[in-house]
Amino acid sequence: MKQDKYERNKKRTNIIFTVGIAFIMIASIFAIVLDNQSQGSNDYNKHTILSSGNGYKTKINGKYMEFYYYPGDLERIPLSADVMAKIKNSQGVAFIFDPTENVSDNLQYIDVIRYDLQTQMDKPTYFGITKNSTKYTLSIVTCANATQAFPFILINMSTDTGFNVSTDNPNCIIMNAKLRDLLAAKDRLIYTYYGVMTPN
Repeated sequence: MKQDKYERNKKRTNIIFTVGIAFIMIASIFAIVLDNQSQGSNDYNKHTILSSGNGYKTKINGKYMEFYYYPGDLERIPLSADVMAKIKNSQGVAFIFDPTENVSDNLQYIDVIRYDLQTQMDKPTYFGITKNSTKYTLSIVTCANATQAFPFILINMSTDTGFNVSTDNPNCIIMNAKLRDLLAAKDRLIYTYYGVMTPN
């Protein structure tokens, strides 16, 4: 009788012990998952993308660079290898835009990406306007001024977000975007420039 009671107690102890170990293991896995989610860590094309205050960040050339979008969300934006080669093989690049754009939000987004591009590009980056303006004191230039050494990127307000080469001058790249998609196009360009994303 005592032996049976002893065996039952032993089995109960083993079951409790096993359940306890299982609970600890499950809780540990759950904690790791929660920690990863709170860190917002995702891998994309062998790059670790972390959540940040403004959106996302990843290490480029040993330093963190901030972005508004996760790269996987920008694959829809066309950016060819030909366009990227023109930028990579240049001595510098100039971004130009129409300062008389009648939607002021577009100009505000352009001002944001102008600031970002100055800090993110690793080669001389210039800015110009296509028409006279009282708001901007930048040089007035057009796609006709673009050269192979210094290609231009004309920011064109369009809902058809993407990049293509001008039919008038092969050294002038058209960056089509408007409003918040201007940030997306800028991110697509920089991600691709540094090899986080690939041309399509």
